This record gives sequence, structure tokens and C-alpha cells, in this order.
Amino acid sequence: MKPQTRFRHRPALRAGEKIFPRAVLAFLLFALSACPSASSQVTLAVHPDYPALAPRSIAVLPFDNMSPDLDATPLVRPVVAERLRYKGYRVPALSEVDQVLKENGVMVSHDVYMFTPQELGEMLGVDAALFGIVTDFTTKFAALYASVAVQLRLELVDCRTGETLWQNEQRAARNTALESIFTFLHFHDQPEKALLLITAQNILFAALEDLYPYAEEAAKRTLDPLPPGPRGERTYPWDRDPAAFDRSSVKSMIYFSVIMTAPRW
Repeated sequence: MKPQTRFRHRPALRAGEKIFPRAVLAFLLFALSACPSASSQVTLAVHPDYPALAPRSIAVLPFDNMSPDLDATPLVRPVVAERLRYKGYRVPALSEVDQVLKENGVMVSHDVYMFTPQELGEMLGVDAALFGIVTDFTTKFAALYASVAVQLRLELVDCRTGETLWQNEQRAARNTALESIFTFLHFHDQPEKALLLITAQNILFAALEDLYPYAEEAAKRTLDPLPPGPRGERTYPWDRDPAAFDRSSVKSMIYFSVIMTAPRW
């Protein structure tokens, strides 16, 4: 009598079963290359006479929000104001700016465009006004990958001449395409399980990832090229640890915890 075998022979993959994993992997590779990119409509520009025109005081005006998230501007605007103070400029408290604007009929952010830069400067008692637009503030979930992005556009306008002194737009973003690829390769012989684990990873990432580090990083990248103010530049607390942004993401923790705890069938 032949001894019983503990393992059953695994049938060869059919043509469709071979094509499906390849299609998923191809999609993830495309997502890895496409997701971090951003369409920046504003390039860095600095007035040629900035050293002579440099303002001493800057009012950070209410930001416009192009994202669907109502929390975008309340989170990003204070970060920008605080970074400007560390850049060496005098920046009035946002509550004071908002109160003065409200007394002059500004009910929503876009109402500031009713006034000329000179009127804003006189109204707020500053040399320059910083206009801002949060162009992206999103968390996206697409089963095979998830992504988070904050993109910020800033324009500094001289309240004495009305000229644009400086402008820039930058983005901070992350996606889980690389982790999804690793998971898929780890369970390449079990594509159904791989897809379940990838979906679980991305659900957790989309639910747990905090947008605040992305707001800090987007503001940092946008304001870095701005020349320092007359008070002298100080090191911003967030920037004292260059790895703070990389460590802030939960995606690596999620990836390794799911992979390590998932038994092989």
C-alpha cells in the first residue's frame, strides 16, 4: 500500500490565472509612478528687487480651499503663519487679521479680493499680504493603493506697490503602491489572498493617516525659497528632525503588521 502524502498536488495555473496577477502588478507599478506627481500651475518666482522691497510685516490672509475637505485651511493656514514668524517676519495673529477683515465686510476667504493690496495694507497695518490656496488636501482609497496629498500655493504681494514679491506652489504626498507591490510579490502564488491583504492595508492607511505632517511638509517646501525676513531666520521646531515627516506615516507599520500576522494558507 502506498503511503499517504501530506500535500496535494497544486494544479497548474490556467491562462487567465496567469494574466490576472500580471495585470494587478502592472496597475500597481503604474500607480507607483503616477501618484506622487502633481500638476503645479505656479512656478517659483522672486521679484528681482526683493532685497530692496522686502517687507518687515506680513498678514496671512484667509486661504481659498480647492479641496472638498473643510478642515484644509484651518489646518494649513496657522502652519504657514508660524513658519513665516520663524522666517524672521512680523506676522499679526490670525484672529486679529480675521477680526479686522470681518469688520470690513469679509465674510468668506475670496472676499479679500474686493480690496486692493494698498487697502489691505492700510487696513491691517502691514507691508505685505500673503494670499494662499490649498489646491489639494485629500485622502484617496482605491483598493489596490491609497494616497494622501497636501498641495499649497502662496503669493506674497507688496501692499505699498501692489506688485507680487514672491510666489510658489509645492506638494507633500505619499501613496501605498510600493507596499502593495511588496505584499503582492510576497503572496504571488496566492493572488486572492494578496488582494485581500492589500485592501486591508490600504483601508487602514486611509483611515489612520494624519494629514497634519503633510501640511507641515507642504508649507516647508513652499516657504523654503522665501528669503529670510529682517528679524533673522530661526530653525522651525518641525525642521529640527529631518526624518520627522518620514516617520509620521503609519504605512510601514501597517504593512509589516499585516504581513507578519498573515499566515500562509
